[in-house]
Amino acid sequence: MTRRPASIILSAVFAFLALAAWGQVLSVALGHSDDSPVLTALQTCIGAAAAATAWGSWRRTKWAASAALAYGVVTAGMLVVLPSLLGLPAEARAGIWSGAAAVMVFAALCAMYFRSDAGANR
Repeated sequence: MTRRPASIILSAVFAFLALAAWGQVLSVALGHSDDSPVLTALQTCIGAAAAATAWGSWRRTKWAASAALAYGVVTAGMLVVLPSLLGLPAEARAGIWSGAAAVMVFAALCAMYFRSDAGANR
């Protein structure tokens, strides 16, 4: 069973995304950040979904596609509610929706790749 280079890269990308999200959670736990509990919970879920995606991608499982979609949904959802959570002014909100859409497109493309990669693994 040889891994495609894209599988290795995407596994690393999702592992990095998990570490970044959990780094935010750890920052709150250590008192270095005053993020809201809702934002911290969302970051925890993002970290879990990204870690599951990284693991599933590395193992070439069928469920890696679902984990990637879960990552996209939770991350896009967080981006959409972020202006309300942080009380951002209207001019600072530009690009939030396009950023959320970009995350969903990335997650959907990764999910399609993971599904085909798992099928090639049979």
